[in-house]
Amino acid sequence: MAYALGAEEGRAPSPKVARTLVRVAAGEQEPSLEKKAFAARLDGNPAKVLRVLGPEDDLVLLLVLDLSGDQALVDAARESLISQIQNLRPNHWVGVMRAQDRFEAILDPTADRAKLSAAVKDYAAVGKAGLLNTVEVAAALGQRLLQKSGVRVAVMYVTDSNIANYREDYTNPVINSSDSRDLSRKFPDELVKEKIQKISDQLAKFETPVYVVQLSFFGDAINQAYQRGLLQLAEESGGSGVFCRSQGEIPTAIEQVLSAASKHWSIAVELKNPKVRSVSVDLRNGEREVPSRARFALGK
Repeated sequence: MAYALGAEEGRAPSPKVARTLVRVAAGEQEPSLEKKAFAARLDGNPAKVLRVLGPEDDLVLLLVLDLSGDQALVDAARESLISQIQNLRPNHWVGVMRAQDRFEAILDPTADRAKLSAAVKDYAAVGKAGLLNTVEVAAALGQRLLQKSGVRVAVMYVTDSNIANYREDYTNPVINSSDSRDLSRKFPDELVKEKIQKISDQLAKFETPVYVVQLSFFGDAINQAYQRGLLQLAEESGGSGVFCRSQGEIPTAIEQVLSAASKHWSIAVELKNPKVRSVSVDLRNGEREVPSRARFALGK
């Protein structure tokens, strides 16, 4: 496999390809799910499962680094990533991206573990937090890879972002003095919640699952809303997230999330009506319900 990733800036473009299917991301279970046992329903109606890709199949993982804080946490994350990447299957390719200030490729997807280790080691952890500003672009890039390659694709953010470290000020919302119902001053986390919901609505257009490791835990109300929002974005995309409360939790968190991303399932389900604007999905594997990506926004 060979993929070329260029720097991506600005708003993420909406998918323009007419859809005949939706690729549903689902997490692995114990005991392992069975490829031939998947069944799907779209908006409550039975739908044909066209193709199933699982943990042993090809994967392109876009590893997005968004680090600019405590150097001890950054170093712990580097060490863990370099170690855990070595355990991926040979057919699991990893590209390294940076999110601070702008979204750009550090290393195109490769199976060369030495190059990956060097890219992570040489990454410059400086600048402003970038996850909220780049996650749509990362998901859109993943969507293009999904459409072109037909392999599994996932985005994994490793971030130490503090909501106060963004270029945009989410901590001081503008108060509408003419609106007596404006509760921004009483609930300063409302601006963060609104931003998260806007991003969630955009991510619903894409099929790329997003995974997040947050290295730093902040206890103030606005950061707690932000951290809950990151988990919301990950789970609604079909991915997952883990938050570290101490440096000692970083290796386990990175191992857990990298394993979840590399082992996720991608189930292609036939979409009979390409003009439908949105669709909900229910998956089963034999007798088991499969927690999975549940909502897709397909319309313009």
